[in-house]
Amino acid sequence: MYKRILLPTDGSPCSEKALRQGLELAKTLGAQATVLYVIEDPTAHLPLLPEGVPYEVQLYEDLRRSADAALARAKEIADEVGVPVRTEQLEGLPVPAIVEAAKAYDLVVMGTHGRTGMEKLLLGSVTDGVLHRTHTPVLVVRCA
Repeated sequence: MYKRILLPTDGSPCSEKALRQGLELAKTLGAQATVLYVIEDPTAHLPLLPEGVPYEVQLYEDLRRSADAALARAKEIADEVGVPVRTEQLEGLPVPAIVEAAKAYDLVVMGTHGRTGMEKLLLGSVTDGVLHRTHTPVLVVRCA
């Protein structure tokens, strides 16, 4: 059934809950699991400035450290569950990056806060974006 499972994470408690669910499923099915962290360019939504964004290099280093920490935590959880896991780090916009990566998998497992109304409009939802753009089945773990 599901032989390759993609587990996108942002290091949040919600992502961690979905990660645990996905790893348990991978263990039960004997599936391969990959944890994906997408580093979003923080300047992508800012107008271009001639002098660039101050501290851009430091900002990227901080984002990479956050990604490394989230993936290290994912490996710890995988070890607790008893599932070998592969980790991958990409740069770009999360929704298109996850949708593209999902093409190589049988299932995507993601968490969602279940926001609605204005909160969803303002904060957006990576999970919602993936759900509406991928052909790969998505298991959504509600964290609210």
